[in-house]
Amino acid sequence: MGADSPFAGDNGRLAGLLQARLGDEIAYVPVDDLREKTLIRRAQAGDAEAAAALYHQHAEAIFRYLFFRVHDRATAEDLTSEVFLKMVEALPRFADRGAPFAAWLFRIAHDRMVDHHRRAAYRQTEALAETLEDHRPGPEAQAVTRGETDHLREALGSLTDEQRLVMQLRFVEGYSLEDTARILEKTTGAVKAQQHRALRQLARILNR
Repeated sequence: MGADSPFAGDNGRLAGLLQARLGDEIAYVPVDDLREKTLIRRAQAGDAEAAAALYHQHAEAIFRYLFFRVHDRATAEDLTSEVFLKMVEALPRFADRGAPFAAWLFRIAHDRMVDHHRRAAYRQTEALAETLEDHRPGPEAQAVTRGETDHLREALGSLTDEQRLVMQLRFVEGYSLEDTARILEKTTGAVKAQQHRALRQLARILNR
């Protein structure tokens, strides 16, 4: 593993636990930048198959981003659909400025999430009962003990929204420090600091 790997040293147990509970049997497939740029150009020209390919490449990551924040599968699915409808509408205006295409999608997802919470602001309660356990478990998740699961949920809930996103991008989606920094529009040092603080917080709670 490289120096920036979240799976090195004492972080190994936390990384494995995060993947097991959040990864949903993920086998990370790096994005082929050249292929993606080609798909973007084709989609901008109205190619429906290219737009569908972009959807399939990024839909799971966008769904997880939203699901971790709205805690309801149906709502997250609806918001994910809205994100990609917005993607299709906005693609003609999309300009490649060097950041990963996912960064643009995450910003759209954030805006959809904010709109959702604004629309739901009048409600007195939110659907908090269905959380990470409602996410389809893989074999790794089934091996995690109930106590670890409860501790992990408590630990994740103690993180800031930005720390949770760093954890998702690094541990679940498999982005490098550099790509994570570009997506979040921060320096790699700032991302490292967020990751370090998040892991310390997770360790403090999980080791109680």
